[in-house]
Amino acid sequence: MKLLKLILWALPMVASAQVVERTTTSVGAALTICDYLRQQGNVELLQDPRLEELVGKTSKIYNAASHLQVNKAGERVIVSPGYRVRVFSGNNQITSKNEAFKIEDELKFYIPDLQTYVLFKTPNWRLVVGNYRTQEEATAALRVLKKKFPIYGREMFVVNDDIEIPLK
Repeated sequence: MKLLKLILWALPMVASAQVVERTTTSVGAALTICDYLRQQGNVELLQDPRLEELVGKTSKIYNAASHLQVNKAGERVIVSPGYRVRVFSGNNQITSKNEAFKIEDELKFYIPDLQTYVLFKTPNWRLVVGNYRTQEEATAALRVLKKKFPIYGREMFVVNDDIEIPLK
């Protein structure tokens, strides 16, 4: 009986010693294989040659801050950082809203295809026009608007804003 207890007690120790030995051997073999592959590695890059022309260039429409959206008219547009011309800004809660819409109507009468936006950003009512991707485009539009509407010229200037680029 004592002999049986001794065998049962020693058997798990002998088995675990064999497992440790096999594991150590297999880990060592795996490391040897990895070292071999690391020394023999060779990477070949296959790509379209036109890709190198695009490296470093940014898209005129899409960038990290752009996203698709449906505007108030129900059209799908890309909303992206850009520039607009602010024509009016007023903080009188009683008259500024009506004045912004009156100026918008006047601008639309003379330039029907001009995109106008009446916005309320507490505490101001603002009228901004256009969707310009660059500051140069917005500045050129500002000059035209100042010539055509000199009465509002003092209040007009270029502002950074999220613009809507229509999908065609």
